[in-house]
Amino acid sequence: MSASASTSSFGSSVSHAATRTLHIPPTLRHFEGTFKNARGLSLFYFALFPLPNVALRGVVLFLHGTGDHCRRFLFLYERLCEEGFGVVTYDLVNHGASDCDSHQTRAHVRNFRCLVDDTNAFITFAKNAIYTQAQSQRQPHWTSEPKTWDPPLIITGISFGTLLGMHTVLSGQHKFHAAFWSGPLVAVSWTPTLTMQAAVIHPLSLLLPRWRIVAAVDYELLCRDPGFMADFETDPLAARSDLTARSGQQILSAMIRLKRNKSVEEADSVFCQVPMLFIAGSEDKIADQDAMKHFFARLANRDKELQIFDGVFHCVYEDPERDDVLAHLTHWLRTRCPKGENS
Repeated sequence: MSASASTSSFGSSVSHAATRTLHIPPTLRHFEGTFKNARGLSLFYFALFPLPNVALRGVVLFLHGTGDHCRRFLFLYERLCEEGFGVVTYDLVNHGASDCDSHQTRAHVRNFRCLVDDTNAFITFAKNAIYTQAQSQRQPHWTSEPKTWDPPLIITGISFGTLLGMHTVLSGQHKFHAAFWSGPLVAVSWTPTLTMQAAVIHPLSLLLPRWRIVAAVDYELLCRDPGFMADFETDPLAARSDLTARSGQQILSAMIRLKRNKSVEEADSVFCQVPMLFIAGSEDKIADQDAMKHFFARLANRDKELQIFDGVFHCVYEDPERDDVLAHLTHWLRTRCPKGENS
């Protein structure tokens, strides 16, 4: 598998005409293309790196949420590159410009564990292909075999991407130097209503997996920036439909497994060795704030922080206070990732 330095195949489920036009600053290096997962599906990837003369602090793996796609967060990637980080990201199966699985349903989570497998496969691909291409641009005229390039890897996710990211860390297949989670959607408060819904959704997920029965989020609660909604509503790669029964069941099941996993309470576990920053808005009505705070309190990580921004909604990077959010995030990253060698 080789990385592509220009636009490559976008998968069979989204046409080239439906893709977004991005304006990449000339001060950054851009890689995109597709890689295949273990099930033979083509998944779209995107990467952004500082110029070769910039000392690299690390590489950030970004995971998007349900109904979203990886190229909608270019502004965040640019800011991370300004701070000396590379960014690698991909569209989950059934999302963005990636292939659909056999259910042929956009914004659909057929099997959460497969998403964890895909994420681990993408990390391996990025290290073997994207890293290699980024490094070769730094020293294009090697006379001998270059040393293995292994910059610190930082994992992050937004909304559903945080749940996927945490399960990826728990899988133990890759080492992470740090993690930051935005609008964490990792747990729910078990009300009588939710308990009843959970009992119903499991058989429905088997009988009618693609039935869009789970009400979508109120998109007015995502962000207070009207420009965000205008962009989101016209984005051909974003999905605004209700969740399928299977998606709801798989997400809830993943939350339950995370809650029951004792590794998050064991200081010597792989999970708890990773410094973690949780970023949330005080007015987030989409993620369960009380459940998230309870989960955070359980974590045995020696280096952990929960930062709640007053008045901010679910999409912390897109609300009017985004500059404050990014300033806090980049300061946190700089203290844990000193500058290393040029990339």
